[in-house]
This record gives sequence, structure tokens and C-alpha cells, in this order.
Amino acid sequence: MKVEVLKVEVLKVLLRAARVIPPRFAWTLGHALGRLASRLPLRDVRRCIAHLTMAFPEHDPRWIARTCERCFGHFGATALWTIVTWTRPPHTLRRGLMVEGREHLRDLVRAAHAGEGTVVFTGHFGNWELLARVFGGLAPAAMIGRRLRDPALDTLVHDLRTAGGAQLVYQDDDVRDLVRLLRRGTVVATLADQDVPHLAGCFVPWFGIAARTPVAPAALALVARVPVQPLLLYRRAGRWVLHAGPRTAFTRASSSRKEDRAATHQAIIAWTTAYEEALVRAQPEQWVWWHKRWRTRPDADGAAQAVV
Repeated sequence: MKVEVLKVEVLKVLLRAARVIPPRFAWTLGHALGRLASRLPLRDVRRCIAHLTMAFPEHDPRWIARTCERCFGHFGATALWTIVTWTRPPHTLRRGLMVEGREHLRDLVRAAHAGEGTVVFTGHFGNWELLARVFGGLAPAAMIGRRLRDPALDTLVHDLRTAGGAQLVYQDDDVRDLVRLLRRGTVVATLADQDVPHLAGCFVPWFGIAARTPVAPAALALVARVPVQPLLLYRRAGRWVLHAGPRTAFTRASSSRKEDRAATHQAIIAWTTAYEEALVRAQPEQWVWWHKRWRTRPDADGAAQAVV
């Protein structure tokens, strides 16, 4: 236990020391290192190219290779920039932040302050860590995450995500706590755009290909009787952009049949997934293409079968 505490403290010291690096320089250096990594014979690079080819069959190999390089450049830059800005107060990070869908963001904040919760769907697009840091000061918020295998790293990520005032709730926590948070007006955010085999899921289109996606966020919204809303943060023309989609309520199935509930869950997941896809299509280099998004394939009846 003492070793883990020591690791956390050492990491925090290193992060504080990184404050001397100017963020603009960190972005440039991280981008260069990421692009360099994209030229190495790495498994993630091969997977990124394969998945971009599946998602964008209309593009030639040169476009695919360039987009892969830009993808690694973006996340290299984002990682180093996040490290050097780790100790900066959230209100300073909000300066210069552009907002798309300002009226939708207002709806979300007003609802929260009126005691009406919302399940927010975000994703591994742009900079989701920055989103956690800057949104907490706008409304009561909690982010659903998974525990990391390394306790020291898990503690560090917890501190990073809660620095802006948001709570961090783990996937294995009691779902009743989440329902209570929502009914008190908390905005509960979830990263729901990956294939996670141990979580219940359904198949929805992702770039025209069936992708298994967790359904728990949809079920949570229906149980708590709250709307859902897309909220993502990405980079455009050198600036961070907070994008808010419409706050949308889905009606619970009047029937208690399992099939009817599943259909409603799938409708919510299909809508939120399609919404994120539209943003990713415009900025494809800002999504994590090395993730095995299509690892689980549906059988003839639409159920999950072999994992690839």
C-alpha cells in the first residue's frame, strides 16, 4: 500500500514539474511524437489503418495513411497538453472555449439547476478528459468510468477527472446511487462508444457496420425517467470546441416485455451513436481508431457471437 502511495506522489511531482513546459510547445512536441509513432510497426498503428479502411471505403490508401498519422498526432498532442495543464484551474481552461449548440447547453445547465437530471453521452473523441475538467463548474456532474488495473494510475486519473468539481462513479458501483444522483438534478456522463465484452450491449450502426455498444446508459435514463443528451469536446482550427446536442426524452415501453425494453434501449443507443458518428466523420483523426470497435460480431439472430 505504501508503494502505491509513493507512486502516486512521484507521479504528482512529475506532473507539477511539467507545468514549466508551455502548453503550446507541449502540443507541438506531442503532435510530432505522435506522428512519429504512427510510422512505427506497432499493432495499434496497423489496427488504426485497418479500421479507417473499413469506415471510409471511399478513400484511397494515401488518405487512410495520412489520417492515421494525424490521429496519432492528435492524441500525442492531447496527452502531452493535458499533462502540462493538469494543475491549471478549470476556469482558466474554459477561457477561449468555443461552444456549438449553445441553446442545448443552456437547456442542460438549466435543467440541472432545476433538479432535473440528464444522462449525457460523450465518447472517445477529441478530448474527453478536458470535458470532465471544464464541465463540472457549470452544473452538478458525475462521470461514469472504469477502474484502471494500476491503482496508482487509477488514483491519478480520478484526481484529474474530479479536478473540475465532477464526481467519478465506477461502472461496478451501485446503480441505485446513479438513479438518486439523476433525480437530484446531476448530469451523469458516460463514455459509451466502445465494444466492452463484459458489459451488456446491443448492435447499432457505426460507420455502416454493426457495432456492439453498451446499453446501460440508455437503461439508466429510462429507469430514472430523465432525457439523454450528446456532449463532446473536440478541436477545430486550433481551438477547443464544446459541442452540445439536443436534450431528448425517450418514452419507456408501456409493455413489461423484455423485447420491448430492449428495443427502446437500442433506439436510444442508435440515436446517440449516429450523432457522434456525424462529428467523427467531420474530424476523423480525433477518434481512437485503434480500439477494436467491431470486435464482437452479431450472429444471424442479431445476438453476439465470436470475439475477433
